[in-house]
Amino acid sequence: MVVAERLVDHLHPLLAGLRDAPEGEAAFWDRMAEVRTPLIEPDPASPDHSLVTFVFPDPDARHVVMNPGFGELVDSVMDRIPGTAVWHAAYRYRNDVRATYSFAANLPAVSFRDPDEAKWAEFRAFFVDAPPPSPDPNARETFVSRAGEGLPDNVGSILSLPDAPDQSITQKRPGIARGNIEAHRLRSEVMGNERRVWVYTPPGYAPDQRSYPMLVLFDGGAALSLMPTHRLLDNLLADGRIRPMVAVFVDNATDTSRNHELPCSEDFARFIETELVPWVRGKYAVSHDPNDGFVTGVSYGGLASMWLGYRLPHIFGVVIAQAPSLWWGPGYDLDKPLPLQTYEAEWLIDRYAASPRLPLRIWMEIGLMEPEDRMIAPNRRMADVLRGKGYDLTYSEFAAGHDYALWRVTLAQALAKMAPTAGATP
Repeated sequence: MVVAERLVDHLHPLLAGLRDAPEGEAAFWDRMAEVRTPLIEPDPASPDHSLVTFVFPDPDARHVVMNPGFGELVDSVMDRIPGTAVWHAAYRYRNDVRATYSFAANLPAVSFRDPDEAKWAEFRAFFVDAPPPSPDPNARETFVSRAGEGLPDNVGSILSLPDAPDQSITQKRPGIARGNIEAHRLRSEVMGNERRVWVYTPPGYAPDQRSYPMLVLFDGGAALSLMPTHRLLDNLLADGRIRPMVAVFVDNATDTSRNHELPCSEDFARFIETELVPWVRGKYAVSHDPNDGFVTGVSYGGLASMWLGYRLPHIFGVVIAQAPSLWWGPGYDLDKPLPLQTYEAEWLIDRYAASPRLPLRIWMEIGLMEPEDRMIAPNRRMADVLRGKGYDLTYSEFAAGHDYALWRVTLAQALAKMAPTAGATP
């Protein structure tokens, strides 16, 4: 049975009661505040799945599109109980799913496979002035992170089913030693821009006594907030599961620069090699051994990690690629819908396939709720290429989507696997 799917013929008993007596809406929301949402039931068709019903209040919306962690927008338009402001949608999920979900009023419900350029332009334009998606006001679980100076915190609603991975490693623990974070600004002559860079040094950092592995992370602000990597490092070090390391959080120069820098950019590789890494080595006690050079990121950042492993194996001997966008290729145009694209798909996979085996250890992962053709299949193809060439590869597939709700946990697993202390159990 599938990991996740929309159910069009299931109505939770509490919603059925509201349908029959819509004047009871106020009591319904009181009940939701008490039991918390989404509403979760055993799946009579499968002991390995649950039936999950999301509900959201909005009296003014023309329609509400939810993000259930997978699928197309056109398949995620919620239904409304007539005579009420109650929007609802039911799904079947496997019991090991952990996913972020949210709601967006009046979001254009387009298909990413629709060749209509006007619809695609309308979808892109919606986000210019629209408020961010709304969290669940009665969520069972949330993850709160900083959004930036002067901005409200991000509040993510989380669906965690009974067999989902434990995420306690992401929580701030009292009474443990903590690393230190320094903020910098780094000007790049290669890129012609400037960006924020944060550097984490571990508890007990002793630059005069030893050198440390270097961990470079992309989407630096998100890697410190939505992840949050510094907390993972503190907890893993407190548990004795990883070696102390210096972590370098490389932010995006602008709101749109990641779309050009992270997908296999030769200029970005030169920036990392000739500017960022020498700058880090000049300020911090980091090892020059590529076996101590770690690079990681999610999505385009995962693609960039695989690219820099390929392009700079003399610096980065360890790649941690979370949901890498290996479908990408030169010529991809963000302003065009998928059916009108003519890019060279899976370009980096072809580069790995055509080259001799590089001295890399690689962690790759992908979520089984991601698009099969765009994400799962390219990652499986890359894994096959790497295995065929004899790479030291750890490849995993998880019951999740393209989602920090999973990545927070699996980054900790990856670090414990790829940078263990002597005798530690990953």
